[in-house]
Amino acid sequence: MLRRMDSVDRWIEQKAVTTFHPAQVEASLRSLHDAWPAEAPPLARMIEQFPLGEAALLHLFAASSICAARSVRDPTILLWLAEPKICGSQRGYAEMSEALHAMSRNGLAANHFRALRQWKAREMVRIALREVANAAALEETTAELSQLAEICIRCVYEHCNAKLRRRHGSPQAEFAILALGKLGGRELNHSSDVDLLFVYSADGELVPGRSYHEFFNELAEQILETFSRPHPEGPLLRVDVRLRPEGPAGPLARSVDSMEHYYGGFGETWERLALIKARHVAGSREVGYDFLRQLQTFIYPKSATPDLLEEIAGIKHRIERDVVGERKLGRNVKLGRGGIREIEFIVQTLQFVHGARHTFLQEPNTLKALRALAQLELLPRSEIFDLDRAYRFLRRVEHRLQIEAEEQTHTIPADPERLRRLARSLEFESADKFQTALEREMTAVRCLFRKVIAEAPGSQETGALNLDIFSERAAAERAMADLMHGAGAAHTSKRRRQSARRLQPVLLGQLAKTADRDAALTKFVRFVEAHGMRSLLF
Repeated sequence: MLRRMDSVDRWIEQKAVTTFHPAQVEASLRSLHDAWPAEAPPLARMIEQFPLGEAALLHLFAASSICAARSVRDPTILLWLAEPKICGSQRGYAEMSEALHAMSRNGLAANHFRALRQWKAREMVRIALREVANAAALEETTAELSQLAEICIRCVYEHCNAKLRRRHGSPQAEFAILALGKLGGRELNHSSDVDLLFVYSADGELVPGRSYHEFFNELAEQILETFSRPHPEGPLLRVDVRLRPEGPAGPLARSVDSMEHYYGGFGETWERLALIKARHVAGSREVGYDFLRQLQTFIYPKSATPDLLEEIAGIKHRIERDVVGERKLGRNVKLGRGGIREIEFIVQTLQFVHGARHTFLQEPNTLKALRALAQLELLPRSEIFDLDRAYRFLRRVEHRLQIEAEEQTHTIPADPERLRRLARSLEFESADKFQTALEREMTAVRCLFRKVIAEAPGSQETGALNLDIFSERAAAERAMADLMHGAGAAHTSKRRRQSARRLQPVLLGQLAKTADRDAALTKFVRFVEAHGMRSLLF
């Protein structure tokens, strides 16, 4: 018996030492050995004869602690993955759905959607494995991750909708869920929030004293509650509904007519760009179609607003200042200088400007939209190629960061050992070579962003103002931005922006004459917030 254990130990050590994270792989293999089913083929044989090669499986354990932990908790995942038809090819929506139904014969409602969680965990391991093994292109990975999320959303919606209709009856109106952001573009990553909009066909009264609006908002609340329900493994999906009209202050669900009224009267440029990625994912397809049809001219106007580029540059400037911070601008592959968001802004800006004349451009997927831009020659082919290459590279880096623990991170680690492991996982010989490649791609994107959008991010915003008169420049910059936009406000009218810009130099001139300029600015912001009606006041 001892001789057999010694043999197992040597085998585990030999396998682990060949990887870029030996300690994690060794611990995973030891735990797997202890949990391995007695009736299954030997663990060593399964790994050494794995269809994608043993290196692929060991790479997964080295790159992803969460995939290793899932495999230990449920070793049947690895036996399932060892089937060539499972790990060797992409799985479509129907195939994924059928697999879920096969696992949930006892009903999804039981045990807080236990079958849905088990199915999702198994598919997440399969998708991560195929990615680290270079067996799937970026488009396949993001499409499968998006399919996973869509199936989860539809299952939760159908369950909540049926339960609510049993309790209150059925309104003579239909409900739809639309996805924005990466899910809308079928380009989800390994740890994305899913941005959703809830819309229903028409207002009415279900029973005396209870409106359709109340019914559908309760439905939306139950859907969100189901997704956010506490669980040891975390939420089933992280759902973000802050992109809805009026943001956190607005109702969760609105009728199509209410949506049209809001966007027609108060919609902002950032909302137009967000809706470029809008796509139906659950509920009534007809309602989703009506919503997008009625907002077609809002999303793709015949002529762009004169300050479009200035607004987008300002949005990016505020993201860098308020969300990322100066120290991480070169390490955040999503929101930093030359990151994924700048590629998306370039693409969506050109779609917004030209989409009304070229319906071919009305495409929510970034890579497909890039190909459409190339066919219409709206950017030189060399620049399209650079953006395509950089997008693929940055998304690959983002995925490696998130595969480790399925955490919502986009920042390159500063710790040398973690950076080395990231570089090795991405098949770079050293951290230095990886960082050189990263800097090259992000610099190229930044140059194109400046060329297409603006020469200086936020050049017409507070970044162009001389704020040297203040002791706390960063605080003054935030305060000046709050004057224009309102603290936490999502919507700023064109009139307010114009009047605020005219006011800014006058205000700074007056503040320069005060004894305590920082305090005077703070008190002025408080006065404006208390007064309200900013456009008229300015």
